[in-house]
Amino acid sequence: MFEGINISMVLAGKDHFIYTEVTGQEEGQVAQLWSPSLLPTHYGRCLVFWYQIHGTRGSSLNVIQRKLSDNFKPEVLWTMSGPQGNHWQEGRVLLPQSIGAYEVGLEVMVGKGIRGEVAVHDVEIVNTIHNADDCMAPRVAFPGLDGSTSIFPTAVDPEEPTDKTFFENSGGPGNVLKTLDPILITIIAMSALGVILGAICGVVLYCACWHSALADRNLSALESYNFELVDGVKLKKDKLSSQNSYSEA
Repeated sequence: MFEGINISMVLAGKDHFIYTEVTGQEEGQVAQLWSPSLLPTHYGRCLVFWYQIHGTRGSSLNVIQRKLSDNFKPEVLWTMSGPQGNHWQEGRVLLPQSIGAYEVGLEVMVGKGIRGEVAVHDVEIVNTIHNADDCMAPRVAFPGLDGSTSIFPTAVDPEEPTDKTFFENSGGPGNVLKTLDPILITIIAMSALGVILGAICGVVLYCACWHSALADRNLSALESYNFELVDGVKLKKDKLSSQNSYSEA
């Protein structure tokens, strides 16, 4: 019993730890421990715990989440495979925001190792998060993580207290994520379309007025030019008539 688990950290305090012996178990067997239902919040929660994965090859410790509105289908948020030595390591998992109630679980999946233990100690949920990156440890434990944390919420509520009890319902506010109503989206889209059509009509009207004014201006210039020619001819005739009259005189 406790052959590979380092209990020095546990004995230093008054807390206890839970563990699963991999010895004698068949590959693929699973042990799960679930929290009660947690209410949705508008801020992120951080699951903090200490763990050991000793002497087992291929066995894994997983943090999973299942939504009550999704037929309890579990989703792996954090996973770590052994062996990891016989010392306690800290794990931090950012629990994604949810529009409905959900549960968080600790799962041990037995691998190919002949013997070993997986232990978890000092589990708590922290409601005050200042940076999403501070709630991701170790980073290699997050499946599919490419260095971007945009899929995780960064909203925090500094006034929310720390919940030290993992197996206790959260008393936080039951706010859901605020989503736009389809009718509101339709109104916004129609308004934008009206603005665009109005702008197009204004441009067309301006071009038509400008073209009409340009045509009138060209016509006026042409009439003036013709008038000057005709008047010029008359002036020439008048001058010629005057010259003729003068010569006759």
